[in-house]
Amino acid sequence: MGEVVNKPTYPAEQAKRIAVCGHHEARGGAEVALFRMLTLLRRRGCDIVFVTKNNTDVIEDLIPEGVTVVRVSADSRWSRFLGTLLGKGERPRWWMRVVRKTLHVLSGKRHYWAFEYAGRHLTGLPKGPFDAVLDFEGYSCIDTVIGSRISAPIRATWIHTEEVDLSATYSYFLRYYDRIFCVSQTAQVALSARYPRLADRSRMLFTPIDVDLIRRRSMADVSPEPQGTDPSVFRIVTVCRLSQEKNLELSVHVAATLRDRGLNFLWEVFGEGVERTGLQTLIDRLGLTGRFVLRGAVSNPYPYMKRADIYVQTSKHEGFGLTVQEAKILGIPVVVTDIPAFREQIVDGQTGFLRPADVEALADAIIRLARHPEERRRMAENLAKVDWDGQQDMSPLYEFLGL
Repeated sequence: MGEVVNKPTYPAEQAKRIAVCGHHEARGGAEVALFRMLTLLRRRGCDIVFVTKNNTDVIEDLIPEGVTVVRVSADSRWSRFLGTLLGKGERPRWWMRVVRKTLHVLSGKRHYWAFEYAGRHLTGLPKGPFDAVLDFEGYSCIDTVIGSRISAPIRATWIHTEEVDLSATYSYFLRYYDRIFCVSQTAQVALSARYPRLADRSRMLFTPIDVDLIRRRSMADVSPEPQGTDPSVFRIVTVCRLSQEKNLELSVHVAATLRDRGLNFLWEVFGEGVERTGLQTLIDRLGLTGRFVLRGAVSNPYPYMKRADIYVQTSKHEGFGLTVQEAKILGIPVVVTDIPAFREQIVDGQTGFLRPADVEALADAIIRLARHPEERRRMAENLAKVDWDGQQDMSPLYEFLGL
């Protein structure tokens, strides 16, 4: 077996043994959903081995008790590079980058041949057999290849986005994976439209949530407000990875419009990602320092969400949008871009506002809620009536695993 990061607490002898493949560049909605799923499987008595190519520092506290963590790599720097398995401190040489780009252009399939090669040179794979393998990452990731190399009679994978591109892993889906779980109707429709041969393997499986835990954690103490903070300021919060699909550049431009239209606000963004430097440059250039603030990743964002007046998300696309659902659980009205995944979650005018990805339209919705607290209260009352039990049905997964 590969490198064991924490020791397991094994359940009964007849427990299902399940390998779960995933990675975690940051603490985002997908990571929260992944480890919530592991918690639920542990409660069902499963023996879980979490297989990852990453160090687990960033998500150490999320790993459920009793889960064994195995870190996979490859047998040379070259194969680690091709499979995006390089560890901390390892940087590809210039000629490696040229070769991978050439493979990309010649094959027309992103990383396909690279993944094929890396897959034959993996090291540290957990010893089988397993009762099942679950590839939680799903699309165009080396994790799908890793899952295909672990011995098990059945395998399932996940689709988390409406922007489905399986060019690097399509053949693995066809050959090795029996079930494809889509986290929303939007994701399932997109998968079936682009890859009709996979349609009959797909099932919808909502992202698992823990409503009581989210509400309990929202009551935790947070850092006190800096001295001089205006108590009447209108508080806006966003929790997301700082990545291109979250479209935070649009949020910054909306904030500039709010300022120009005289709204006294503080917009806080919790999360980390590759877009941080560019976003901070834009914030400074537009004179929004102190108004639009990148707070970084926090282990518990819920108290900050709870004290906000509204939650805003300007994503270009989503598979589900977990943090929007978490804001709803906490009774926070939301303003979001009008994309298919958010249409599944928001009743426009009742639990929030759906608006086009337009600066003025989004600013109008925010200002409307800022100036009409009675409308925010009405939306909060509507959110309090939502039946969350019906949105936590894990039976498609349990049936697949024979639990």
